[in-house]
Amino acid sequence: MAILGIDTVAIVVADGRKAIAWFRDVLGLDIAYIGPSESNPDPSVQRTPENPGHWIELGPTRPGTRVHICELRDEVEPGPTGITFVTSDIHADYERMRAKGVKFLYPPKRMDWGEWLCEFEDPDGNQFDLKQPIDPGPWRS
Repeated sequence: MAILGIDTVAIVVADGRKAIAWFRDVLGLDIAYIGPSESNPDPSVQRTPENPGHWIELGPTRPGTRVHICELRDEVEPGPTGITFVTSDIHADYERMRAKGVKFLYPPKRMDWGEWLCEFEDPDGNQFDLKQPIDPGPWRS
């Protein structure tokens, strides 16, 4: 047996509905699954973006890694997540996202190893990297 990869990465948010809209409309991630509410744990019952359940996944079809939106339950301080989103055109995505009100910590810059990188925040203050690899290889759509 071997670990095959990462299925989901959890991101804590204050409001699931607002987070769905932001990750879908600003980042462009597809809604993959919206699960049941905690009061109805039947996994066959799917909810809607307007009335989401507890389990919300956005991103590619499996085996691609998805974002799991977790609605904030207790006080948790936002900050660096260690999550990196990959793009084929960092400058275009930087401008597109800025036009939608995304706060960037700095504009795209070429790193010593050759890749382009910048950091941004979601509406809850969680920080993410946006990276353009030297060779988009497996990331090509």
